[in-house]
Order: sequence, then structure tokens, then C-alpha cells
Amino acid sequence: MDKAAKPLRLKELRWQEFRARVPGEYDAVVIPVGTVEAHGVIPLGTDIIIPEYLADKLAARLGLVVAPAVNYGVTRALLAYPGSHTVSSAAFRDYVSDVFVGFGRMGFRKLVVVNGHGGHFDELKEAASRAFRETGLFTVVLHWWVMAPEACVDVYGAEGGHASAEETAAIQVAAPDLLDVGALAGLKAWVPPAGVFVVPFPRPASVKEAGRGMPDGDARKARDYLARIEEKCYQTVAAAFDGWREELGK
Repeated sequence: MDKAAKPLRLKELRWQEFRARVPGEYDAVVIPVGTVEAHGVIPLGTDIIIPEYLADKLAARLGLVVAPAVNYGVTRALLAYPGSHTVSSAAFRDYVSDVFVGFGRMGFRKLVVVNGHGGHFDELKEAASRAFRETGLFTVVLHWWVMAPEACVDVYGAEGGHASAEETAAIQVAAPDLLDVGALAGLKAWVPPAGVFVVPFPRPASVKEAGRGMPDGDARKARDYLARIEEKCYQTVAAAFDGWREELGK
């Protein structure tokens, strides 16, 4: 759609502008959701930085208003590591539910959620369902790293895990100044054994298979990987929007 070279940001609009443009010109909003927690050798805000990047990309292609991110979430297995932060699951669910309901009451008809944290799956599903029940808001929630495992296999030879190939590649593209490529040489990853529960994680990075799915600092591969993720996110949202429009007139 490419309505604007620069995404329209909710926080920058005056109320008169909002009234004039929503929902007539812009009927959909995108919100990044993350948390603050340890991530191998990449930033504590990795789960926020990547969704913000992807939200901007989606906004430019689909004509979405970009809402301010939800920055604090539910951190569990990494909470023992310095700098990690958490809120309770109940508080997060109730807060995010209110945020989503608020978008419906503001006049938006569609919501895209770009989630960056694996600890939010259930809460975001409940929040989206409540917003639909109470306001009729149509919502698509994207857990970006789950959506295209084949992209990581194609580019890196295997799926990674927490703070490994996927997230490190995304940070290398979205915020290259925040990645110390030299630090990757010392990165060690935890391989969670089947049938075992460990808290906290013994290491701040994990992979599914020992020695596979690790980041390598190759900028070309990182760009290739994240471009595939961007396209998958776009295609998924566009398909949802097309279906809603054709089947439900919204």
C-alpha cells in the first residue's frame, strides 16, 4: 500500500489529526510487544527492538498506524540474569487486554501485534479474543521467529533458539550498532534436554541441537534471513486482511 515513506506514529498525532484520519484513511494499527531480558551477547531489549523494526516495515507496506510498544512483559527462565525484568502474567494479560480493547474503542477496525517474546503466547491470545468480544476488533498476532523456521534452516543450516541465529541475525539488521560481532566467538548455548525442566536457564542462549543454529556474524546471511521473515509477516497479514474484507466486509 505504501501510504507513507515514514510510518504514521500514534504518539506523534494531534487529536484533531487522529479524528480526521482514523478510521477513514487508516483503519488498522500495529503494536510491537516485548520484554526486557538477557539475550546471549545481544541487547536486553532484543524482544522489543525486533518487533519495532518489523512493525515499521509492515506499516509502510500495509498502511498501518504504529502504536507505542509494550516494553515490559513476562520473563521466566532468564529472570536470574542481570538486567532481566518481569511483570506477572496476570498483570500483563490484563494490561495488554485493556490496550487492545482501547484500540477498538478509538475507532480502529484491525490490529496487528508483532510479538517478540515466547512467554506471551497465551496472554496475547486471550487479549485479542477479549478485544474482539468487546469491540469487534479484528486481530492478527505474529510470533515472528516461529513463522518461518525454514528460513533459518536455509540460511544457517538449522533452527536456532533463544538469542541464537534468529534473534542475533535480526538484531544485526535492525540495530547493527548494538551487536559486537567479536563477542559471538565466546557465545555458549544451552541445549534443553527432552523431558527436563530447568529454571533458570544455565546459559542466556539456547539451541535445539548442539553445535547447530548458532549465529555467525555474517551480515549478508543476516539480511537474507530477516528479509524472508519480513516477507512472511507481510504475506500473513495481507492474507488476513484480504480474507476479512472479502468474507466479512471489514
